[in-house]
Amino acid sequence: MAEINVNETVRNLTQSVQETGQAIAHSAVEAQERNLRYTQSVLVNGTEVLKSHTESGRELIETVIGQTQKPQEVFQTVSNSTIAAQERNIQFAQSVVENGLQVLQSHAEANRALTQELINQAHKQQEMFQALVSTSVEAYMNLLYTPFSYYKQALDLAEVTTRQGLETFQEVTREGLNTFRNVTRQARESYQNVTQ
Repeated sequence: MAEINVNETVRNLTQSVQETGQAIAHSAVEAQERNLRYTQSVLVNGTEVLKSHTESGRELIETVIGQTQKPQEVFQTVSNSTIAAQERNIQFAQSVVENGLQVLQSHAEANRALTQELINQAHKQQEMFQALVSTSVEAYMNLLYTPFSYYKQALDLAEVTTRQGLETFQEVTREGLNTFRNVTRQARESYQNVTQ
């Protein structure tokens, strides 16, 4: 019975450790996937911003070269193009920061969930370990006391046998005394009958 409990407890403890490892691995994979999606979005958005800058720059050069404008109009066109590029840079930076914050929040939520899972598994493992130790100690104590229980049974049997022998001896002695008294009484009576 104790062996079955120990085997079951060890099996449950092993399963709990495996579940803990799986939860950690799953959390790490999810974190890597979130990081990868974030990195991909930054690269895609960054590439789009660079393409937009390149296109705007090309259009600006064509506009400046192809048209005869006054220096003030050229300056205004360059300023507008620079402002538009700056706005695209700001939007890109905001998206990087916002997406980064979302990824960090997602990581924090996943870490909280993982921490709770690890705490639950730790409690479960601690209970199973305590059960394993308790069962092992109980089995060890039973093993330790087994020879003493045989000695105790032998002593109990010797005590019962001795008590029965003593009772038998006492009864035989009583019967012997009674017989001796009867013989003595009969001898006295016979002696008195003869002497009278």
